[in-house]
Amino acid sequence: MLIFIDESWQVSESDQEKKVGVLSAIALRSNDFNECSRQIWNFKIKHLGSKCGDVEIKGKTIFKKFVFRMEWKGIKSDQLNLARDVFDYAEHHGVKGFASIVCDEKEVDLSCADVKQLERPFFFLFERINYFMQEHYPDLTATLVFDDRGIAQNEKISQSVSNFFHLSQKGKTFDRIMKVPLFAISSENVGIQLADMIGHIIGRRETGDEKVVAEFWKRAKQLEYKSKLEVGIEGTKKFHLFGYKVARSHGKDEKDA
Repeated sequence: MLIFIDESWQVSESDQEKKVGVLSAIALRSNDFNECSRQIWNFKIKHLGSKCGDVEIKGKTIFKKFVFRMEWKGIKSDQLNLARDVFDYAEHHGVKGFASIVCDEKEVDLSCADVKQLERPFFFLFERINYFMQEHYPDLTATLVFDDRGIAQNEKISQSVSNFFHLSQKGKTFDRIMKVPLFAISSENVGIQLADMIGHIIGRRETGDEKVVAEFWKRAKQLEYKSKLEVGIEGTKKFHLFGYKVARSHGKDEKDA
């Protein structure tokens, strides 16, 4: 199983101090990747033109406000129709979505500044991915593929992730995830592009743009992983785990998206 992971950041238009960081991911069966890549290439050609098969899908480009305004006026949007085809294809082929959404200024950059202490957004994401693998693919291992953020940042992420899996008691229990992360160039990887689309939509919704992106939020929710099992700390009420986790500031209530 391939898990493609991307980062997205959004700032509220009404409050420039409000910034949200989203660590988003999608799970795609490895034997489906080549077909998925080919099909999304064809979607790009269908909607954007014969020379656009290798154009990178970026949430901040495909979901610009003006393309929504065009549709509200009855003008067809090739970008939004491309997004619809991609989401429909992903849902039909069993792609599952995960995300950690953070608002705390100490975490919002998703930087893995302390490689000896895994940041909460990464922990929440890995927790959900491990449950997903245990429930649906207990005999397989998930491979984490991060968006390339440059050598220095990649090294921090790699060290932080590896230290968590190898050294922490909790990390050692996440036995359905390969202990060493991989990195890929987003422009050449449709898995990361799809994760970016989901992360962008979630970020827009969390910063007050929920009415504009309502249709695509519903599509992103259709992909969201939902646990079959009830989980919880001993002695507390158990609950079903959802793939999209909103992690409020330390000490404040947290919730699923």
